[in-house]
Amino acid sequence: MEQDFRIVIDNLPAVLFKGYLDGSIDLFDRKVESFTGYAKEEFESRRLKWTDLILEEDLERFKEDFIQALKAGDAYVREFRIKNKQGGIVWISERSHIIRDEQGKAAYITGLFFDITEKKRLEEELRQTEEEFRIVIDNIPAVLAKGYLDGAVDTYDRKIEYLTGYSKGEFDSHRLKWTDLIVAEDRDEAKHIFVQALKGDKTYMREYRIKHQRGDVIWVHERGQIICDPEGQVQYISGFIFDITDRKELEATVAEQNAQLKEANERLLVWSKELEQRNIEISLLGQMGELLQSCNTIEEAYIAIKQSLQQLFPYDSGALYIFNPSRTMVEATAVWGEALPAEMVVAPDECWALRRGRPHGAVEIRAGFKCRHVDPENEAYICVPLVAHGEAIGMFHVLLGSPDPAQAGIKQELAGRVSEYLGLALAKLKLQETLQRLSIRDPLTGLFNRRYLEECIERELRRAERQGKQVGVIMVDIDHFKRFNDTFGHEAGDALLREMGAFLQRHIRGNDIACRYGGEEFTLILRDVTTERTVERAEKLREAAQQLRVLHGQGFLEPITLSLGVAMFPGDGTTPLAILQAADLALYRAKQAGRDRVCLAGTD
Repeated sequence: MEQDFRIVIDNLPAVLFKGYLDGSIDLFDRKVESFTGYAKEEFESRRLKWTDLILEEDLERFKEDFIQALKAGDAYVREFRIKNKQGGIVWISERSHIIRDEQGKAAYITGLFFDITEKKRLEEELRQTEEEFRIVIDNIPAVLAKGYLDGAVDTYDRKIEYLTGYSKGEFDSHRLKWTDLIVAEDRDEAKHIFVQALKGDKTYMREYRIKHQRGDVIWVHERGQIICDPEGQVQYISGFIFDITDRKELEATVAEQNAQLKEANERLLVWSKELEQRNIEISLLGQMGELLQSCNTIEEAYIAIKQSLQQLFPYDSGALYIFNPSRTMVEATAVWGEALPAEMVVAPDECWALRRGRPHGAVEIRAGFKCRHVDPENEAYICVPLVAHGEAIGMFHVLLGSPDPAQAGIKQELAGRVSEYLGLALAKLKLQETLQRLSIRDPLTGLFNRRYLEECIERELRRAERQGKQVGVIMVDIDHFKRFNDTFGHEAGDALLREMGAFLQRHIRGNDIACRYGGEEFTLILRDVTTERTVERAEKLREAAQQLRVLHGQGFLEPITLSLGVAMFPGDGTTPLAILQAADLALYRAKQAGRDRVCLAGTD
């Protein structure tokens, strides 16, 4: 058992420790040396305490977490940073339990230290990915700015360069202030409107003139919101700045140019409708973003995308296509509208947008370049590649309900914005799913890891208890695995473990759970089964394993046998620890009895 315990400890992806109230610790293996740089003996000799490594800014919270655990319950989880011997920063996740003496006082702490530095780095990358959503701002038909009382502004895109002639950097560095551009005659009125808004509901609209770098006078329309702190002090102003020079020029000449008045009004009406439509589209894009941020899986995201596309393109049809894992084709994952796409699966060379890496619409179609995945009679469509972080992940296809060229241009522009948004959103969700999979899956076998087993077995036992049902637990061990490794090498051992992962997945029901317990040992949790059925399942696994052939290198590895231990809840234990120990003991008896057999807990 001691050897088994040592194998388990060595394969834990964490440091098992025993700590004391003075900050010193005892360790059960040397994994602590890999991320602290200090020898195991330096801790156990008490020359070095664990608390000596904790960053000063984390130490107070570290202590508070422990105090809260003493008050609220003996188990606790906390995260903090330590400085290793080389001066690097390491993020630690601690899962511990306070052990008390007979008088109820804390005697020592036992727990696990996990190195989560890589997890924290991935979380930071995820936050950076979310910032890229700001590209949607580029499509707003106005300059979005954040201003301050001294007249300085921060800008969010480069449209301000077209409006003023000055570079974005000159404003963002505050070398150039927005108020410097306002025509002198308009400054008092602009200031008056701001002061009135400050006294009222903190929102305002004002129009004034600015001077372009080349000397031209530009009329602008500003819509702003004054943001104050709880004490009522102005922090900043957030708003939109529209170029209304054309409208102002028309208004100035309306008395003389009655003939042009109708045209001017029509232009303003068209502009107003386009602006209204853009506002609606921006609002819908925002709603789609909220939905996607609430999704936990790609499948949920496809449902949200379908709903949003029906609102953004109410008179059109289309589909969102995503590359399959081998990237040999794109498959329709979200379809909306009355007209179904001609093809639900499309090869990359059948779509000009995927071939060229750019939107494909009316101009290209009229030139004779038609996508092969679209009905040859249909020329009113748009294809836009979905790109995230420089890589194509799919294609967005819209079948237009109207062949109007003007509408086609507007729809193509909208499709481009939607594609940029969806590409980033789906990339973010895939990263989230990757993080989730890494946290609960064993990377070698693809089965759930021990951490997931510990989280789910408690849930399964409580569910079975409420429903009055049984849960079967099977411990599986590959016989003579060490000899196998020594004979064929660790690469062959890894190949065998990978094949065992696939083997177990093939031989369990959809609602059963297969986990890698550690090393060559696996655990199966079977829901709603009888003792006889569980033993029968274990025997079938043992027999099927004898026929298993693992291809490695130029040939097949020698056959294997399995030893299996079976325990039942609640008959053999009523807690996760008890039931796992019962199954493990049954496995031990199976090995002692000669291996290649199944033993049931509680029997001779």
